[in-house]
Amino acid sequence: MATIKLFYDTRKPKKDGTCPLRLKIFHQNKARYIALKFCFKPSEWNKKDNKVKPSYPNSTRVNLSIQKSLTQASLVLVENENIIEDIDVSELQRLVTLKLFGESKSIKKREYFFTYTESIIKDLIGAKKVGTASCYQTTLNSFKSFLNDNDILLSKIDYRFLKNYETNCLQRGLKVNAISVYLRTLRAIINKAINEGILLYSNYPFRQFNIKSERTEKRAISREDVVKIMNLKLDKQTPIWHCQNYFIFMFNMRGMNFIDLAYLTKDNLRGDRIIYKRKKTAKLYDIKITTKAQEILNYYLFNNSRDYIFPIMPEEIDDIMKERKIYIDKRKQFNKYLKQIAKKCNIEANLTSYVSRHTWASLAKFSGVSHAIIGESLGHSDLKTTETYLANFDTKTLDDANDKIVGL
Repeated sequence: MATIKLFYDTRKPKKDGTCPLRLKIFHQNKARYIALKFCFKPSEWNKKDNKVKPSYPNSTRVNLSIQKSLTQASLVLVENENIIEDIDVSELQRLVTLKLFGESKSIKKREYFFTYTESIIKDLIGAKKVGTASCYQTTLNSFKSFLNDNDILLSKIDYRFLKNYETNCLQRGLKVNAISVYLRTLRAIINKAINEGILLYSNYPFRQFNIKSERTEKRAISREDVVKIMNLKLDKQTPIWHCQNYFIFMFNMRGMNFIDLAYLTKDNLRGDRIIYKRKKTAKLYDIKITTKAQEILNYYLFNNSRDYIFPIMPEEIDDIMKERKIYIDKRKQFNKYLKQIAKKCNIEANLTSYVSRHTWASLAKFSGVSHAIIGESLGHSDLKTTETYLANFDTKTLDDANDKIVGL
C-alpha cells in the first residue's frame, strides 16, 4: 500500500544548521523523496507533531502551508487508486511533483505528439521497416488534419480527445476499420512513450476507451472459383498472365503474401522446399513446393538471371522509400489485373492480393483440417492468433494439410 508522510531530513544539515522538510513516498517496498520549500533548525521543529514550534516566525501560516502540501500529495493516492498498483514509485513521485508544483517549465520536444511520432517514423525507416513507417505516417497525417497541424503534448491526449477524434472521423465519412487502424497505431505510440518514460502511465487514455471495428467483407472465394482461375487461358507472358501465375503460386504456398512473393529469391529455394521470413512479422516459413508451384517456378527460373525469382521488383534501389512506392504501385497493378481475371472467370467476389491467403484458410476449414492448425481461418479479426496456432505444428503436419488443400 502506498503511503506519503512528512519527513524532516536531518541526515545532511546545511551550513546554517537547518535541515530540509521532505515528503516521503513509500510504494512497493521502495521510497522516494520530494523536497518542500521549507528548512528548519532541529530546535525549531516539533518532531512529535510534525509542525514548527510556535516560536518560529509566522508558525501558524507555515504549518498550514505544510499541511496543504501533505493533503495535496495524499490526494494523488485517492485520485489514482485504480491504477496505483500498476505504477512504480518513481512514477508516483512524478505524479505528486506535478500535483504540488505543476508541469515542468522545460518541456522537451519529444513530449509533443507530432515530434515524438516523427522520431519513431525516422527510427523505423532506419531499421528498414518501411511498411510500418508508412502506417505511422498515415496515422500522423490523420491526426495533423484533425488538429489543424497544431502539435500537442502527449499528456493532453485523453479520453475526450479520443472520442472527439473518432466522432470527427465518422463525420468525414471514414470507415470504422480505417479509424481503428489509426487509433491502434496511436495506442502503440502512447505505449512506447510510457515505456520510454516520456509519458506517465496515469496519462494512458485507452483504459476506458474501446476501439471499435467491423467485420470485413468476405475475402475468400470458393474451390470452384480457384479452379476457374487455374484453368483460365491467357496469352503467355502478358501482364495479366503473370498475375494469374502469382495468384496460383501464392495459393499453393499456403496463401503467401504478395510482398513475400515479390521479394522471394533463389536463396529461398532449398531442394523441394521454400524457406523464407515473412516481411511483416519476420516469422519463418518452411513450405513444401507443390507440383503446381514447381511448374510455375520452372518457368521463372529458366527465364530469369536475377536473384529475385519473379519479375516484380527491381533489384538495386538505394532509396528505401522509393522502393516502398514501387512495391505499392506493383501491388496496385496486381490487384487491377486480378479484377480483370475475376471478370473473365465470372467471379463476383472482389479478387485482391489478400484473397489467396483467406481462401487457403477457408478451404482448409471446410476440408476438415484441424482448427488448431488454421484457427478460425484468416478471416479472423486477430491474424496473430491463427499464426500462433500454425507455429505450434511441425512442417510435416503443415505439408500434409497443404497437399490436402491445393490438391483440387
